[in-house]
Amino acid sequence: MRIAIAVTGAVLLLCGCAALAAGFGAAETFGVLSSGPVLVPALGRFADENGWFLPTAAAVAETVALSGQLWLVLQCRSLVHRRWPDLDARTRDLARSAADDLNRDARELTGVQDLRARLTGTAARPRLRLRITCADDVPLGDLYKELGEGPVERYRRTIGMVDLPVVIRFRPASTRPGKRGCPQPDTA
Repeated sequence: MRIAIAVTGAVLLLCGCAALAAGFGAAETFGVLSSGPVLVPALGRFADENGWFLPTAAAVAETVALSGQLWLVLQCRSLVHRRWPDLDARTRDLARSAADDLNRDARELTGVQDLRARLTGTAARPRLRLRITCADDVPLGDLYKELGEGPVERYRRTIGMVDLPVVIRFRPASTRPGKRGCPQPDTA
């Protein structure tokens, strides 16, 4: 979805730049395109005959622009809260020390090879994000249960947020065959 939005934005930016260049006469090399007005004369006559057209077009354009700016602000805010949670310094310090304990305790569980913990979100809606690298043969349901009853529960109690939502993403230790740099399995 982000690629489609980026492509759409780039196309609209290029169209706007082309319209500005044509309006200022910078497009004389295009011959016929630069010799006439930017807008079709029939559109100019329609706007003259109907007094509501230009204010309505301006209101629609302004609404679309403000909606786009609001969306951009919300996306930037979400990105910032993902990296730096909107929590007080004491809670951040508690979370940092509790994350060390969580990391140590989770690595002692069977099959866990690596763990990355991050407290994200806002003060009103914080959440803990865990990315766990585990062995291929470990039963994820059992590991999930052990995490929830052990290290994650202790983390919640340490920082004083007993109902803290947790997002856990499991990642297998081995990479999929067929990727560059990974050996292919022998089929012979």
